[in-house]
Amino acid sequence: REERGNPDFIPCVDTVDAGTGDQYTADNGQHMSDNQPNDLEQRLRRAEADKTGTYDKRTEHLNADGSGRFINRLILEDSPYLLQHAHNPVDWYPWGEEAFARARDEHKPVFLSIGYSTCHWCHVMEVESFDNVEVAKQLNADFICIKMDREQYPDIDEVYMTGVQLMSGQGGWPMSNFLLPDGRPFFAATYFPPPTFLKLLEQIAAAWAEKYDELETSAASVDAAIKRILGEHKAVASLDSRAARGCVEALLKREDRQDGGLAGAPKFPQEPLLLFMLDRAARDGDAGALAFVERALDGMVAGGIHDQVAGGFHRYSVDQYWLVPHFEKMLYNQSQLALVLLEAWRQTGREGYRRVLTRTLDYVCRDLQHPDGGFYSATDADSEGEEGTFFLWTQKQLQEVLDAEEYALATEVFDISSEGNFEGSNILCLPRPLEEVAAAGGENFLARLDAILEKLYLARERRVHPLRDDKLIVAWNGTMIHALALAGHALKRGDWVAAAERAAACLEAKNVGGDGRLARICLDGTVSIPGQLEDYANFAQALITLHDVSVNGDYLQLAASLMNYCLEHFVDAQHGSFYLSPADQHGPQLTRSRSAADGATLAAVATAGECLQRLRERAARLDDNPGELYYQSRIDRALASQHAAINEHPLSHTSLLRLIEHVNNGTLESIRYAGAGLVRVSTARQTDAAGLDIAITLSIAPGWHLTAAGQTLEHAVPMALAADQGWSLQEVHYPEALTSIKTADGETLATHEGEVTLTVVLRKVVLREDASAEAASARLALTLQLCDDSQCLLPETLTLLV
Repeated sequence: REERGNPDFIPCVDTVDAGTGDQYTADNGQHMSDNQPNDLEQRLRRAEADKTGTYDKRTEHLNADGSGRFINRLILEDSPYLLQHAHNPVDWYPWGEEAFARARDEHKPVFLSIGYSTCHWCHVMEVESFDNVEVAKQLNADFICIKMDREQYPDIDEVYMTGVQLMSGQGGWPMSNFLLPDGRPFFAATYFPPPTFLKLLEQIAAAWAEKYDELETSAASVDAAIKRILGEHKAVASLDSRAARGCVEALLKREDRQDGGLAGAPKFPQEPLLLFMLDRAARDGDAGALAFVERALDGMVAGGIHDQVAGGFHRYSVDQYWLVPHFEKMLYNQSQLALVLLEAWRQTGREGYRRVLTRTLDYVCRDLQHPDGGFYSATDADSEGEEGTFFLWTQKQLQEVLDAEEYALATEVFDISSEGNFEGSNILCLPRPLEEVAAAGGENFLARLDAILEKLYLARERRVHPLRDDKLIVAWNGTMIHALALAGHALKRGDWVAAAERAAACLEAKNVGGDGRLARICLDGTVSIPGQLEDYANFAQALITLHDVSVNGDYLQLAASLMNYCLEHFVDAQHGSFYLSPADQHGPQLTRSRSAADGATLAAVATAGECLQRLRERAARLDDNPGELYYQSRIDRALASQHAAINEHPLSHTSLLRLIEHVNNGTLESIRYAGAGLVRVSTARQTDAAGLDIAITLSIAPGWHLTAAGQTLEHAVPMALAADQGWSLQEVHYPEALTSIKTADGETLATHEGEVTLTVVLRKVVLREDASAEAASARLALTLQLCDDSQCLLPETLTLLV
């Protein structure tokens, strides 16, 4: 199963993964389709020879010399998913105009199969159907066959997934689409077993010959619905003032309060929803929203969806208990859950979240980072032909690795048994919270446990590894860079920040073209596929964060350049809304989606708006400063274009609701800016038993000053701090003013220049009713006014979450 954006549809059914292949030849070496020229086969065989050893030939049809008995155009591609299908007997084409041109010339329907490299059910259909000669003959005779990697073209995947959901009521991969030669779908579903699939192919071929008009009518109806859902501009509307509150209430009603997360199975991490609830908890002091996040995280952290040995998380659990995962691991889950864990730790102070965050990011840097700096996309669920084999343990396997004392501790912590909890083996999980076990386990408990986990990790490394998808996707890398930089700054992990900077340098060197355009994919040094909105927005967000933590202005300049490209090429000039795809996408483009709904990843439209807002707040730091209004006007138009969609499906648009709060009430990041970037404000805390000790550092741009605290003035606003309800300012130590100036009215102003630090001691005075979800964070309101020798800016008040 795989969620598809709108939580109102959750859970949607994910069936199986679709593989990629483009096979041409038959048993005698001739192409199964007589339309393939010999010079093409020679070119394909040269490509096969050149790529020998760089990909696995996932087929049972091999010659004695190891060459593929069949070969198709997918051998020319650089997608690991497409190469998995390069030796199927199916006459596969990659996505593009060539296949559709042939379909028009021969008046044949198009079979479009969409999946991705680490999808278990895609592998199943690959083996059962696409590597099946009988099925391939039927496909090659009556259809033009296209295999597409959904990670290369998420915009096209979204279009056809919408069609699948409209026609079948569910969605997932592998996705099986039947299209007219112009790309419009007339029938679609997900996985089919071979007998059902063969019968379906016969029925569609017969309908194509005898009832073509009916297929055209169906395609026209589905196409119109897809355009209405994804591409239609909705009339500008006022935002429902209760949208955010309504989302909180709806999520609490749909929660599984016992195991955390949304009720039912399967269970996905739902990071957009968790980040939204954390935002509400921070802004409103909402203990219920915070408790929702804690229950979800506690369930995930304890369950098999969490890789207890190496760190990191699997994509989802098939049950309601977070126990049995779908064992693939996606880069985007690691980065988004890192953001959730970081914010949960900031708000609760729970060291368990810090530990899991640390292990997750250490796993990414150790196991998923390319030597050049970028991060790999995913690892598969399967190894040795079975799902999950790499991650499972029998009692005997554990006893072979651990000594008696270690095995006893592991059995206690992870509830190991002879019968196991999954098909006779053990998925390591925590029947009791680790914090509870650690409290009873003595002073060196975590050190002893970590020694056990290190032994298990090293033993597991000697197993046959699941396939790793080595392609670097700019959008997914961007979110990981953003998470590493934020967490590295907050936890004082310079190695994480350095890893983020290496990844950013890799993307800048390989994926950013001389004309400012991004290539979405990099694999083995070769870049391909035009960048999507999510690539530009996520990378720009990462660069802005790197600028903040490193104070390197070059990052900010590149981020502004990428967002300027977006404003020119991804925005509807008439309505101000963002498109998700480039205008010059390959192949038929049924519609250019404007969807701002969250899916498995955070909505690209929301991230793009977030980048514009952050650039507005830092505009004075840009070499070519377009001014705050330049960004503000574009943010306002983009948000106004989405109000109707938010009102209609608020749960699908929680990232946009977070952005709206940021625009209206400021961000809650640990690094803030005032005066469009003229003052950088960073906070650092040290928690003690009685409350919070905080340092607030202000870095003021040359030529500007702040009015010092404690003055009674008529024409200037002095610096001041206030605490939110539940906390009192026990002590505030303002720095001593370094300068004083005379105003035109004769007042003497004490001012600050350069870098100054305030120290604050906060004490808790009110306990929230729900002590289990009580926030360890507090909010401060910092008021300041910036002036130079000729002008004073309007006073600003920043809300600081500390």
